[in-house]
Amino acid sequence: MKMYKYAFSILILSMIVFLTPLTLFADETKHKLSDTKELIINNGVESSIKITESGKATFQKSLTLVKIADVQMIEVNNEKLVVVTYRHDGSSNALFFELLRLGDEEVKSLFTSETYDRGHLEINNHTIEVRYPIYENGAVKTDPTKLVLETFNLSETGVVETDTQLKDIEKPRFSLFKMASDNENLPYHEVNEMLTEEAIAANVSPEIVKAIAYQESGWQHYWETVPETVQNCSNYDGTNVKLGYDCIGIGIMQISDQIYMDEGPEKEEYIERLKTDIRFNIQEGIRILKEKWNYSKAGLIPEINDNDPMVIENWYFAIMAYNGLLPRNNPLEKPFSPNGAYQEEVLERIQDFTLLDIHPFPTHLLDPYEENGRLKFHTTNFQIDGPFNYSSQLLEEGDISYVTENGLHLRDAPGGNVIGSLNKGTKVTITGSFVGTNSRFNQYVWLPIETDSGQAGYVASSYLSPLQNYMKKYRLSGSRRYETSVSISNFGWHWDQPSTVVIGRGDLPIDALTGSVLASGLDSPLLLTQNNTLTDSVKKEITRLNPSKVYILGGSAAISPEVEDSLGQLVGESNVERISGTNRYETASIIGNQVSDITDDMDEVFVTTGDENSSDALAIAPYAGENNIPILLTKKNKLNQHVIDFIQENNISKVTIIGGTNAVSDAVLGELDSLVDSIERISGSTRYTTATEIVERYYDLNKISRIFFAQGMQIVDALSGSPLATKLNSPILLTKNNTIPAEMKKWLRDNVATKPNLYLLGGTSAVSNNVASQLIDILK
Repeated sequence: MKMYKYAFSILILSMIVFLTPLTLFADETKHKLSDTKELIINNGVESSIKITESGKATFQKSLTLVKIADVQMIEVNNEKLVVVTYRHDGSSNALFFELLRLGDEEVKSLFTSETYDRGHLEINNHTIEVRYPIYENGAVKTDPTKLVLETFNLSETGVVETDTQLKDIEKPRFSLFKMASDNENLPYHEVNEMLTEEAIAANVSPEIVKAIAYQESGWQHYWETVPETVQNCSNYDGTNVKLGYDCIGIGIMQISDQIYMDEGPEKEEYIERLKTDIRFNIQEGIRILKEKWNYSKAGLIPEINDNDPMVIENWYFAIMAYNGLLPRNNPLEKPFSPNGAYQEEVLERIQDFTLLDIHPFPTHLLDPYEENGRLKFHTTNFQIDGPFNYSSQLLEEGDISYVTENGLHLRDAPGGNVIGSLNKGTKVTITGSFVGTNSRFNQYVWLPIETDSGQAGYVASSYLSPLQNYMKKYRLSGSRRYETSVSISNFGWHWDQPSTVVIGRGDLPIDALTGSVLASGLDSPLLLTQNNTLTDSVKKEITRLNPSKVYILGGSAAISPEVEDSLGQLVGESNVERISGTNRYETASIIGNQVSDITDDMDEVFVTTGDENSSDALAIAPYAGENNIPILLTKKNKLNQHVIDFIQENNISKVTIIGGTNAVSDAVLGELDSLVDSIERISGSTRYTTATEIVERYYDLNKISRIFFAQGMQIVDALSGSPLATKLNSPILLTKNNTIPAEMKKWLRDNVATKPNLYLLGGTSAVSNNVASQLIDILK
């Protein structure tokens, strides 16, 4: 039934006619705007709005996964205007609005707003008010930090934003007294178990469901105290059920499907169940999530590899769709918390709260674009390297699994006393049902297990794998060395925004060898570029990282002023600093001075050959970076003057030469001996054994959990990987591309018993799959 309200604007003294908000359904809805004008709306996966004049279309728009949520007609200065509110599908309920002017023969779009995540819109007279929340790091979606209120004035010519206010979340008008038990939040161990049970019943990884439930509501179905903003919602029912700040989302999973249901008993019963039955609310959230997974079958979201639903990482785009296929969920533009893309924050929570080593999606491969306000991708299937995670919380009594970490605590009860430990690769049998932890920040479960040797007790599910792939293999690679450096950066600094980025030349990377120490000391990725142009993939990655500082390694002959200008356009000219000398030796000493600024007690340096074809120093770079020890360069038979000057100016007392006498002669050692108190040489008979000697000297072989492997004949991939190896406290070893040197095989068998995870730097032409398989066989 059509109803009108009339009011007189004090400001423009013209009659404002409101059409009450329409209830719009998936089926076609028609509404008369005048004797000859008709509004026709269809809501579904494909939604449309059409205005006709005497049966002829004068305006029409189609949208995918966006619904027309509200239409109101007003009259300003004798001009008929229509405000259309659209909402994206998904828990974000993100809205945008459009202002249309109705002419006699045409309809003109005057204004389309930006999109407001979890927004609430009200129209009062000639004013539109949009309210939406913003968050600080770690805040769940029902607990924003502040509210933004934007006000727009409507006129016959368009929309003018007149005011923006930032408001702290207000204290509630009253504190709720203790209500009946069904209005109190369940203990977290019960929520954990309920989420696990319902996910298992639906054959969905519980880790995903738990992270989404936390992201949406913090695992709380009820408010402890109802916020005043929520109390002011027109549909607030006086209870403490968690109603979102958009006045739409309900309960632990923030369900919002009800807003498009037909009015009547069925809708009322559905809403009541969402409010009073937390298990049903969880079931509905899982149902919606599975619907989003099936979007790939309709081409609405891309697939990943073989689209195996048992792989947690394969749900990347379905998790995105649960919230909405919004431009704000583009991870290239919103990569980091607190306002990162929804799916990125959920996967980060899985890693942090379930302690799974989640493989982040390589967002540098994405090719997003927008169409009618929806985020889309040109690629329909992304082929990406693993490793991937299968849920360990789906394990049942009698299932076999394998321990994925050394020293896993075996307990006498869930969360109880430690009665033993298990090593990586230990085969265990599940002997009973899971038990939930009593913390929403520990989203794993306790599983009772028994080993073949008879050890029995409880372990955290996070450290069990249902497959015998307890040794993980990561390949960080790209089509060229430039893209490999981007792959390493995107993996290592995926959820951890660096303040700086270091840029080296990709085809002559000797400066990057010494600069890798600076990058490691600053916890920065080391990206490689072409010398005369900023490589497109590198530009894309720097844009994602958005650092406050970029260091260029080498002079203008190494990396051109054009590249420097391009970097300045990305981060600001004043934020780009070039570190260079007249040659590689001076550049290394200048970089060393930069490293000295990071630490207060530098008394040691590494010295190695300045020959760019040598890879002797590759294995020392991660340790040097971790400990802020500069790497200086010299010629084989004569100590470079820049090394002498650096030692004297910085009161260096110890020098370690990396490489044998073919790289740095004993004559150079003699010169150094006269300059410092202590001198040492680390070398092997080959570049491969030099690397193993370094690892033996500087790493505890009994505690190595990761090893990086790089091709030994070219240094470039290992250089980009060095800051990441430093970040993960891991050594770098060298191998041939198609075979493992015999001396390396023997060393690995004799010295490494920890079953470490492997990180392969470069594609299969650098480190072949055959080499990777051999490494796993040796180290298992």
